[in-house]
Amino acid sequence: MYCSLQFYAVNAAVSSRQGRYAEALVSLQTAADCDQASAHPHSSLAATYSALGRRHDAATHYAVAAHLAPRRPNVLLNYAMFLHRHGPSSSRSSIRSVFYRATLC
Repeated sequence: MYCSLQFYAVNAAVSSRQGRYAEALVSLQTAADCDQASAHPHSSLAATYSALGRRHDAATHYAVAAHLAPRRPNVLLNYAMFLHRHGPSSSRSSIRSVFYRATLC
């Protein structure tokens, strides 16, 4: 299998822009499998799942992305905004924690 994070990320971006979300998800999952240490495909998977209303899948991938990139403010802020919009009211402490970590970057 050809394994290039950049190749699959570009394919996913093109597919998403054209409204072909199923193809984007396949490309992003392949990118995540190719480079398991990269937060980018997980962050993109989360955003795509969120756009499709698949919040549980989105939350899972946002958490993975935040774990893989604990010092990237954009990843942390996207996760915090997702929690703010879609998380239960009990997630307020999680939101504060993620925002705090983002400000330390």
